Amino acid sequence: MEPTDLIGIGRLGGCDDRGFFQVMVKPRYRSLLLETDELYLIFNSDRVFFVTISDRDICDRKLSLCFAEDGIAEERKLHREVIVAIPAEPAEEDGPDRLLDYQVIYREREIGRIVDFFHNNAQYVLVVQDAAGREIMIPWVDYFVAEIIPDPGVVILSNADSLLEWETDNDEES
Repeated sequence: MEPTDLIGIGRLGGCDDRGFFQVMVKPRYRSLLLETDELYLIFNSDRVFFVTISDRDICDRKLSLCFAEDGIAEERKLHREVIVAIPAEPAEEDGPDRLLDYQVIYREREIGRIVDFFHNNAQYVLVVQDAAGREIMIPWVDYFVAEIIPDPGVVILSNADSLLEWETDNDEES
Protein backbone atom coordinates (compact mmCIF):
# COMPACT_ATOMS: atom_id res chain seq x y z
CA MET A 1 0.00 0.00 0.00
CA GLU A 2 1.23 3.48 -0.87
CA PRO A 3 1.01 6.41 1.56
CA THR A 4 -1.19 8.18 -1.03
CA ASP A 5 -3.80 5.44 -0.52
CA LEU A 6 -4.12 6.48 3.12
CA ILE A 7 -5.77 9.31 5.06
CA GLY A 8 -3.79 10.76 7.96
CA ILE A 9 -6.02 10.94 11.01
CA GLY A 10 -3.49 11.92 13.66
CA ARG A 11 0.02 11.67 15.05
CA LEU A 12 1.79 9.00 17.09
CA GLY A 13 3.58 10.24 20.19
CA GLY A 14 6.21 8.57 22.28
CA CYS A 15 6.02 5.25 24.08
CA ASP A 16 5.57 5.06 27.86
CA ASP A 17 7.07 2.43 30.19
CA ARG A 18 3.96 0.21 29.76
CA GLY A 19 4.35 0.05 25.97
CA PHE A 20 1.52 2.48 25.17
CA PHE A 21 1.92 5.22 22.56
CA GLN A 22 0.07 8.47 23.03
CA VAL A 23 -2.05 9.32 19.98
CA MET A 24 -3.19 12.80 18.97
CA VAL A 25 -6.12 12.26 16.64
CA LYS A 26 -8.31 14.67 14.66
CA PRO A 27 -11.65 15.04 16.49
CA ARG A 28 -13.79 13.71 13.62
CA TYR A 29 -11.77 10.45 13.59
CA ARG A 30 -11.69 9.84 17.36
CA SER A 31 -14.75 7.56 17.40
CA LEU A 32 -13.42 5.63 14.38
CA LEU A 33 -10.12 5.09 16.16
CA LEU A 34 -11.95 3.70 19.18
CA GLU A 35 -13.78 1.17 16.96
CA THR A 36 -11.05 -0.07 14.63
CA ASP A 37 -8.33 -2.57 15.46
CA GLU A 38 -6.11 -1.99 12.42
CA LEU A 39 -4.15 1.11 11.42
CA TYR A 40 -1.23 2.22 9.33
CA LEU A 41 1.75 4.13 10.66
CA ILE A 42 3.56 6.31 8.12
CA PHE A 43 7.13 6.90 9.31
CA ASN A 44 8.20 8.76 6.19
CA SER A 45 7.33 8.69 2.50
CA ASP A 46 8.61 5.12 2.03
CA ARG A 47 8.07 3.46 5.44
CA VAL A 48 4.51 2.34 6.13
CA PHE A 49 3.67 -0.19 8.85
CA PHE A 50 0.37 -2.04 9.11
CA VAL A 51 -0.36 -2.45 12.83
CA THR A 52 -2.95 -4.09 15.03
CA ILE A 53 -4.20 -2.35 18.16
CA SER A 54 -3.94 -4.76 21.08
CA ASP A 55 -5.06 -2.41 23.86
CA ARG A 56 -6.37 1.11 24.47
CA ASP A 57 -6.06 3.42 27.44
CA ILE A 58 -8.01 6.65 27.91
CA CYS A 59 -6.89 8.80 30.82
CA ASP A 60 -7.90 12.46 31.20
CA ARG A 61 -9.33 12.35 27.64
CA LYS A 62 -5.89 11.39 26.30
CA LEU A 63 -5.83 8.28 24.13
CA SER A 64 -2.96 5.82 24.22
CA LEU A 65 -2.62 2.68 22.11
CA CYS A 66 -0.63 -0.50 22.47
CA PHE A 67 0.22 -2.47 19.34
CA ALA A 68 0.55 -6.23 18.86
CA GLU A 69 3.59 -5.87 16.57
CA ASP A 70 7.17 -5.53 17.82
CA GLY A 71 9.70 -2.92 16.72
CA ILE A 72 7.41 0.10 16.63
CA ALA A 73 9.07 1.84 19.60
CA GLU A 74 12.50 1.42 18.03
CA GLU A 75 11.29 2.71 14.64
CA ARG A 76 9.45 5.62 16.32
CA LYS A 77 12.71 6.82 17.89
CA LEU A 78 14.27 7.16 14.41
CA HIS A 79 11.63 9.54 13.08
CA ARG A 80 10.60 13.04 14.01
CA GLU A 81 6.96 12.56 13.06
CA VAL A 82 4.77 9.48 12.66
CA ILE A 83 1.36 9.78 11.05
CA VAL A 84 -1.51 7.50 12.11
CA ALA A 85 -3.54 6.63 9.01
CA ILE A 86 -6.50 4.64 7.72
CA PRO A 87 -7.24 3.46 4.18
CA ALA A 88 -8.75 6.13 1.94
CA GLU A 89 -12.30 5.54 0.79
CA PRO A 90 -12.57 4.42 -2.81
CA ALA A 91 -13.03 7.43 -5.08
CA GLU A 92 -16.30 6.18 -6.50
CA GLU A 93 -17.97 6.28 -3.07
CA ASP A 94 -17.07 9.92 -2.48
CA GLY A 95 -17.03 11.16 -6.06
CA PRO A 96 -19.84 12.73 -8.03
CA ASP A 97 -20.23 9.69 -10.30
CA ARG A 98 -22.39 8.13 -7.60
CA LEU A 99 -24.83 11.03 -8.07
CA LEU A 100 -25.54 10.35 -11.74
CA ASP A 101 -29.30 10.15 -12.39
CA TYR A 102 -30.10 11.59 -8.94
CA GLN A 103 -33.13 13.87 -8.84
CA VAL A 104 -32.33 17.51 -7.97
CA ILE A 105 -34.77 19.44 -5.74
CA TYR A 106 -34.84 23.13 -4.88
CA ARG A 107 -37.53 24.68 -2.70
CA GLU A 108 -39.59 21.48 -2.83
CA ARG A 109 -39.62 21.53 -6.64
CA GLU A 110 -37.85 19.15 -9.02
CA ILE A 111 -35.26 20.95 -11.11
CA GLY A 112 -34.06 17.95 -13.11
CA ARG A 113 -31.66 15.00 -13.01
CA ILE A 114 -27.88 14.88 -12.79
CA VAL A 115 -26.62 13.72 -16.19
CA ASP A 116 -22.91 14.54 -16.00
CA PHE A 117 -20.18 16.24 -13.97
CA PHE A 118 -16.73 17.74 -14.46
CA HIS A 119 -13.96 19.25 -12.38
CA ASN A 120 -13.10 22.92 -13.05
CA ASN A 121 -9.80 22.93 -11.10
CA ALA A 122 -11.59 24.30 -8.03
CA GLN A 123 -14.47 21.87 -7.40
CA TYR A 124 -16.75 19.43 -9.11
CA VAL A 125 -19.64 20.86 -11.11
CA LEU A 126 -22.83 18.83 -11.48
CA VAL A 127 -24.62 19.02 -14.83
CA VAL A 128 -28.38 18.90 -14.27
CA GLN A 129 -30.78 18.46 -17.18
CA ASP A 130 -34.31 19.79 -16.75
CA ALA A 131 -37.51 18.42 -18.35
CA ALA A 132 -37.06 20.73 -21.36
CA GLY A 133 -33.53 19.38 -21.98
CA ARG A 134 -31.70 22.51 -20.76
CA GLU A 135 -28.51 22.02 -18.76
CA ILE A 136 -27.87 23.74 -15.43
CA MET A 137 -24.40 23.81 -13.90
CA ILE A 138 -24.38 23.41 -10.10
CA PRO A 139 -21.03 23.67 -8.23
CA TRP A 140 -20.74 20.74 -5.83
CA VAL A 141 -20.01 22.83 -2.73
CA ASP A 142 -21.80 23.04 0.61
CA TYR A 143 -23.22 26.45 -0.27
CA PHE A 144 -25.33 24.98 -3.10
CA VAL A 145 -25.62 21.28 -2.22
CA ALA A 146 -27.42 21.20 1.11
CA GLU A 147 -28.09 17.47 1.36
CA ILE A 148 -27.55 14.21 -0.52
CA ILE A 149 -30.08 11.47 0.17
CA PRO A 150 -28.81 8.16 -1.32
CA ASP A 151 -32.17 6.43 -1.00
CA PRO A 152 -34.22 7.44 -3.07
CA GLY A 153 -31.39 9.26 -4.93
CA VAL A 154 -32.06 12.96 -4.31
CA VAL A 155 -29.87 16.04 -4.09
CA ILE A 156 -31.36 18.98 -2.20
CA LEU A 157 -30.08 22.42 -3.23
CA SER A 158 -29.84 25.63 -1.23
CA ASN A 159 -29.00 29.21 -2.20
CA ALA A 160 -29.56 28.37 -5.87
CA ASP A 161 -31.64 31.40 -6.94
CA SER A 162 -28.76 32.89 -8.94
CA LEU A 163 -28.11 29.56 -10.68
CA LEU A 164 -31.77 29.16 -11.62
CA GLU A 165 -32.61 32.72 -12.71
CA TRP A 166 -33.94 31.58 -16.08
CA GLU A 167 -36.29 29.18 -14.26
CA THR A 168 -37.67 32.08 -12.21
CA ASP A 169 -38.04 34.26 -15.33
CA ASN A 170 -40.02 31.52 -17.08
CA ASP A 171 -42.34 31.14 -14.07
CA GLU A 172 -43.12 34.88 -14.08
CA GLU A 173 -43.96 34.85 -17.80
CA SER A 174 -46.48 32.01 -17.39
